[in-house]
Amino acid sequence: MKKIYNVTEGPILKKMLLLALPILLTTLSQIAYNLTDIFWIGRVDSIGMDQTNAVAAVGTVSYLTWFAFGFILIAKIGTSVKVSHAVGKKEIEKVNVFAANGLLLEAFLGIILAISILIFKDEFLSIFNIETPQIVEYALMYIPIIGGFIFIQFIVNGFVAINEGLGQTKINLLVLAIGFVFNMILDPLLILVFKLGITGAAIATVSSQAVTLIVFIFIYKKHNPSIKIFRLKNLNVNALKEIVGIGLPVGLQSMLFTVISIYIAREVFAFGPNVVAGQRVGVQIEQLTWMISSGFQSAITVFVGQNFGAKEFARIKRSVFDISLVLIPYALVISLMLVLIPEQLMRIFISEDSTVNAGITYLTILSISQVFMIIESIGAGFFNGIGKSYIPSIVGIVGNSIRIPFVIILTKTLFEKGIWWSLNISSVFKAVIIIIVFVYLITHLQDMRTNKLVVNKRKTQSA
Repeated sequence: MKKIYNVTEGPILKKMLLLALPILLTTLSQIAYNLTDIFWIGRVDSIGMDQTNAVAAVGTVSYLTWFAFGFILIAKIGTSVKVSHAVGKKEIEKVNVFAANGLLLEAFLGIILAISILIFKDEFLSIFNIETPQIVEYALMYIPIIGGFIFIQFIVNGFVAINEGLGQTKINLLVLAIGFVFNMILDPLLILVFKLGITGAAIATVSSQAVTLIVFIFIYKKHNPSIKIFRLKNLNVNALKEIVGIGLPVGLQSMLFTVISIYIAREVFAFGPNVVAGQRVGVQIEQLTWMISSGFQSAITVFVGQNFGAKEFARIKRSVFDISLVLIPYALVISLMLVLIPEQLMRIFISEDSTVNAGITYLTILSISQVFMIIESIGAGFFNGIGKSYIPSIVGIVGNSIRIPFVIILTKTLFEKGIWWSLNISSVFKAVIIIIVFVYLITHLQDMRTNKLVVNKRKTQSA
């Protein structure tokens, strides 16, 4: 197995940052990856396409990839947590078992979803009640390529999960950076030079993901020559149950979040394509918070997971406190940027004035959510690491669901601004509940671990 980065001993903050830094840089490269696509798609007017409709089309399809990510998380979170627990317990054979089954599950889910997307792409677009035919036309150029090859993204995330559980986040950074460089080169070439427009953006994305997967497979086989990656004989039903048991709540939360987001997107479309495009660009800028918080959430999950397996409870408590002192001030800085320079941020990606103005409104209002998003991610990383993934999932499902009634109520007087304020209310609600549950559980960590050991011992004796 690959060399393990052990975070159960040594300086806590230093270990946390060394673990988190590659994930952070990986996340930043993913932000750059997405922003690169939007940057070049926002310039397709030079090849005769409408830039606003193109951005709106790609933004609409992004809801499909977000929904797919819920399926990815079922295997990804479960694999990462179970590998990290096995590392903490020094059970290397179980590391191999969870790794192989995590990859098998990702491959299976990815293939099933790719087939489903190709069959139901028209039905998916009909959900949005899009009144601009050109947006539908552009979206249908993008979906078959992105959706048909989405299984590549699934398997890539399987390898990412394994390396995260092992603490080898540097490997993920290096490999994903290769894909990012390919995407940066291919995007302008295929979109503008070869005048493929949205189709070129899709081909660039899929090609870059394929390169990333090939590199991951090569590295995995080099360090694990005895393990045949996707052979069914490696299937272990008990391992799959444990992976799904941890990952399913997170995946369901993610999928429900996307469904709610699709409902909100339908409401946004009622205010015109410029508001849609403005929000889509604004969401990409907001990645400065939610992609970073997501990256650190993964690092917290691994750190807590390894230390929970090793019963290092004091390190867990200290690590969450220390990382909060880093992330919360960061979120405050992003909030200030969204308030002080929203126009400058928007004009990096699009030039049409009405779209820019719509994006400015979105960013200014959503500046309130940034700190609460960070708090939610810190809590989720902690809960996932101790194997209690259902807690942030339940909080997330309830918190995201309340967006719907608030959208209905607030849009009557605030119009599209009511939608943005409903997002703020949801973020505050989730963060407050997470803090309350976190404070309780962080003081009962040792009791939880002791009770778990007693239950497992009884199961073994009865067997």
